Amino acid sequence: MKRTFAQGKLGPRQWQDKSRQSKGFTLLETSIALLVMMIAALGVTSLFAFAISYNSDATDRAIALAVAQQRMERLRTLSFNNAAFTDGSTSENVTSADRPLTVTTTIGGSSTLKTINISVVPLAAVRPWAAGPVTLLSTRTIAAPGPYLK
Repeated sequence: MKRTFAQGKLGPRQWQDKSRQSKGFTLLETSIALLVMMIAALGVTSLFAFAISYNSDATDRAIALAVAQQRMERLRTLSFNNAAFTDGSTSENVTSADRPLTVTTTIGGSSTLKTINISVVPLAAVRPWAAGPVTLLSTRTIAAPGPYLK
C-alpha cells in the first residue's frame, strides 16, 4: 500500500491511500464483461441447436436401417418357393417411432436365384446425408442338390 502526502504539515487527514481509488469495477467494465459473456453463451446455444438437429437426422437414419433389417429378416425366414418371392417391386409408406418412412422392396432373378433389394427412405430427414435411402441387398438360392450328391 503506497501512501502519499500533500505538501505542508503532515496531519492524519493529509495521508491519501491510492488503493482506495482503484477498488471495484466500474459500470462500464461490468457491462463489457457481461456483453462478452452473452456473446459466448449465444455461441454455445447455437451449437446445442445444431447438435439437436443432427441427432434428429441420425435418429431418422438409424430407424430406417432398423426397418430395412427387419424386412430383410422377414424375407430371409421364408422358404424359397413362398409366394412373397415373386419378381416385382412393392412400395409402401410406414411409420416407425413416429417417423415417416417409404419402404421399397424389389425382388428379381431366376427360378433358382433371387436378389432381394430393400430400400428405406426417411421422409422427415432434413440434411442430404440423412435423407438418402438405406439399401440392403441380399441374394438367395434354392437348396438343390448339386452333382456331387447324385
